[in-house]
Amino acid sequence: MEGVRIAGLLLLLLGVFAGGGLAIICYQCNSAYDPQCGDPFNPYSIGFVNCSLKQVPEHLRPMNVTAVICRKNVQKVYGKFRVVRGCGYLMDTTLKEGRPCVQRSGTHDVSVQYCACEGDKCNGAPGLRPPPSALAAALLLLLPAVAAIL
Repeated sequence: MEGVRIAGLLLLLLGVFAGGGLAIICYQCNSAYDPQCGDPFNPYSIGFVNCSLKQVPEHLRPMNVTAVICRKNVQKVYGKFRVVRGCGYLMDTTLKEGRPCVQRSGTHDVSVQYCACEGDKCNGAPGLRPPPSALAAALLLLLPAVAAIL
């Protein structure tokens, strides 16, 4: 009986982190056209898209990719800020390293903070959240303790 409970718990965890297969849902907006897209962000005022239903950008089509992440870019150009949220098609190495955001500078008056995350509507958060795979790993580490309690 104990084995059945543990198997059920594992199936539940798998269902939570599988998240519906390859589909990812992201907020999509640009604060240059909609000030509600900026920070602080109100997720109830901005629409989101199922990225798997969007057409892959033309320059990425030869790579045969699908959307795998959500993105949030904060651009500063000549002292003006713009926030752009949307779908991402290539996994960022910094996200794999556990760093959801990186800062890049261009010329003196141009900089971008690029953030990427895995998980539905994760690009609505100010600092974004860790990928579900990191949360799954943490739960798997706790699984022996949970099994002992059951």
